[in-house]
Amino acid sequence: MTRALFINSGILGHRAVAGLMRDLAARIPAIEVTHVDLSEHLTIGDRIIRRFFSLPLSPKTGALGNLDLRRWREEMNVGLLASRRIAAAEQAGAFGLFHFHTQAAAYASLARMKQTPSIVSIDATQHLASLEATSSLARLTYEPNITRDGRVFSAAATITVTSEWAARDLVAHYPDCVEKVHVLPYPVRVHCDASWVRERFVTARSRPDRLVRVLFMGGDYPRKGGPDLLQAWREGNLADKARLDLVTDWPVPEDDVPAGVHLRRRVAPNSPEWIDLWRQAELFVMPTRHEAFGMVFQEAGAAGLPVVATRINAIPEIVQERCTGILVEPDDRRGLIDAMRTLIDSPELRCRMGSAALDRARLFGSSDRYARQLETIIHSVLDHER
Repeated sequence: MTRALFINSGILGHRAVAGLMRDLAARIPAIEVTHVDLSEHLTIGDRIIRRFFSLPLSPKTGALGNLDLRRWREEMNVGLLASRRIAAAEQAGAFGLFHFHTQAAAYASLARMKQTPSIVSIDATQHLASLEATSSLARLTYEPNITRDGRVFSAAATITVTSEWAARDLVAHYPDCVEKVHVLPYPVRVHCDASWVRERFVTARSRPDRLVRVLFMGGDYPRKGGPDLLQAWREGNLADKARLDLVTDWPVPEDDVPAGVHLRRRVAPNSPEWIDLWRQAELFVMPTRHEAFGMVFQEAGAAGLPVVATRINAIPEIVQERCTGILVEPDDRRGLIDAMRTLIDSPELRCRMGSAALDRARLFGSSDRYARQLETIIHSVLDHER
C-alpha cells in the first residue's frame, strides 16, 4: 500500500479545505494517507516566525499595496513550515506521494518534489491573484510569487485545479504544464434533501404575507460584498418583503445595519445553528468582489437554495445563470436589487432554481465523485513513476 502525505495549508483562508481533504482521503482505501494541517499544532516558535514574516511594512491594499512583499513573505512562510512538518513526518518512514494544497505549501519543497511524485492542488494562480491589485505597481509585487508558482508547477507530476477559469490562466502562463492539468472542482457535503425545497414552497404559498428569508454568509465581509448588499437592501426597501440573516464575525457597526437585517455572529460551520440557517433560508445572496472559487455557493446549492451572485472568475461555473441562480455584474446595485426582488416575489422560481441547484450539487459536488477522480489521478502518477 502506497503511503501518501497530504500537506494542507489550512491557513491563508484554507482551513475548511484542509478538513475537506482529510474527509476525501478517507474515501481512498487503497492509499495510506497521513495528513499535515499547517493551521494545527503551531509551536510558540512557529507563531513567532509567522508574525515576523507577516510584519506589515507598507499598506496591504491600495495603490501602494504589498510593496513590502508581504504576500511573498507570508506564502514562503507557509512553504517553510510545510517543509519542517514534512521532515518530521518522514522520520516515521518515506512517502511514495505528496499532495500539496495549495501551491504555497510546496514553495520550500522543490528538491523533495524531484524525488517524490507530487500532486499540487490550486484554486487560483498567483497571476490571477495579482489582478485584484488596484495599481500596476502593486501588481508587480506579485512577480516573486508568480515565478515560484512556475517552479512548483514544473516540479509537480500533476496539477489539480478547481475551475476552468483557473486552468485557462495556468495553461496560458505555464504552457509546458498543459498535460499535467486536471480540473477538479471542490466537492461539498450535501446537507439537505428535496424535502427542504418542498417545505419552503409550501410555506410560501400558504403564508404569502410572511417575510422571505434571505441569507448571507461571509467572514471577510468587505471582500464578500457585504457593504454592497446592505446598500442595495436599503435602496430597494427590501425590508418590506424580506428579512436578511447577515452571518459574519466581521466588526460591522450596529448603526450600519438597516431595518430587516439580523446580524448573526459566532456561527460555527457545520454547527446545528449553521445548518438551521441554511434550512430556514429561501435564497442566498453574496455579491462578492473577489473570489477564487466560492465554496459557499456550492453549500447554498447543497441546501437547495437559489443564489444571487456576481459574474466573476469561477462563479459562473458553480451558479448556472437563470437555472440555479441569477448573476449580476460587480458594482451593479440596480441589478442586485432587481435580482433579489425577482426571487423574493416568486416562490415558484425559488423552488425551481433551488431544486436545480440541489440536483447539480449532488452530481458535481459529490465527495465520492471527487475521491474517485483523485484516486485515478494518484494511481496514474504512481504508475508513471514505476
